[in-house]
Amino acid sequence: MQKQYDYIIQGAGASGLWLAYWMQELGLLKSHHLLVIEGIETKGNDRTWCFWTPENVKEFPFVNRHWSSLMIRGNAQRIDPFQYCHARSESFYGWVKAKLAGNAHVHWSSEWVRAATQEGSQVSVVTDACRYQSQYFFRSGQMDEGQENTTIALWQSFVGWRIKFRQGGWDDGAATLMDFSIPQAGTTRFLYVLPISETEGLVEVTQFHSEKLARSEGEAILEHVCAERNWNYDIEEVECDAIPMSSFFNQKQSHNTSGNRIISIGVYAGALKPTTGYGFLAMREHGRSLALALQQKQLLPKIFRKARFRFYDALLLQMLTHTPYRGKAIFERLFSKQPAHRVLKFLDEKTSIWEEIRIFSRLQVSWFLKALVTHVRS
Repeated sequence: MQKQYDYIIQGAGASGLWLAYWMQELGLLKSHHLLVIEGIETKGNDRTWCFWTPENVKEFPFVNRHWSSLMIRGNAQRIDPFQYCHARSESFYGWVKAKLAGNAHVHWSSEWVRAATQEGSQVSVVTDACRYQSQYFFRSGQMDEGQENTTIALWQSFVGWRIKFRQGGWDDGAATLMDFSIPQAGTTRFLYVLPISETEGLVEVTQFHSEKLARSEGEAILEHVCAERNWNYDIEEVECDAIPMSSFFNQKQSHNTSGNRIISIGVYAGALKPTTGYGFLAMREHGRSLALALQQKQLLPKIFRKARFRFYDALLLQMLTHTPYRGKAIFERLFSKQPAHRVLKFLDEKTSIWEEIRIFSRLQVSWFLKALVTHVRS
């Protein structure tokens, strides 16, 4: 059985749905047919996305909570012009699907993609049940078997609890991104505390290391933290996942080659910043730029990052790989010596070279020089 579409998107996660959303917004789906293939029939609230933005938060109606201040070493610091945002995936999924609802040119299929091959100007996409033909196939699949072990030196793994207080509560006026008060155990570990309201929110332990944080160990840390802070709570949800921290996914070209019809999106297209794991807005922008290029019949863009920011990430990854315990000191120095809004601007890769010189001059220069020597030799 073979069916024909104009576009096929693999996966109804952040990257796939952002692309579908922009195709709809830019009018591509008025006359073209889109198929979204998602192996998990009901994804539900399978993850949480956080990001900061200078845009009006009304542009992100799926955001569940946003803050204009961050807790930095116990003190609330405003981050103007940014807002730090929290979004539950089920809210984002529902928002995009509501936008696409009623469009007869949008089709959904619950199955797994087994193979995709380009044949001239067409792509053949094979699932267990069917073979599809498409002008373009947007791939968000995983790495080849065995490649993970040779490519991923570091993981950002996390275990989080969404808690609700039985009594008492907390100040919900600021979010905490990096609280290093927990034992490091030879790694880089920190707490996120996102108070969604005065009586509920997300508490999460995150680890940067070559080994993934086990759920049991993460939950033991969270239990200890909650006991130390005398929180009387119930656990509403548990999150446990790991994302790669690797420059392997960095794109060295700004655009796909002419004639290429199989286009990578999402994590393995380089959407995640290697040293932080943030990527939700990168997926949004990549989806928009892809849809715009399709509309204007231009070369399809990749997620391209400036060389100097790729270099900065490479140095930090080098250091965290060989001396993982130094992450705490580096990040604490970064946030204590710079205003939070400048740090966020730097992590967004929007700073000037002069701003970056100011930032690095206040960090542990000798450590970065040693990492540079190691990087050059490798």
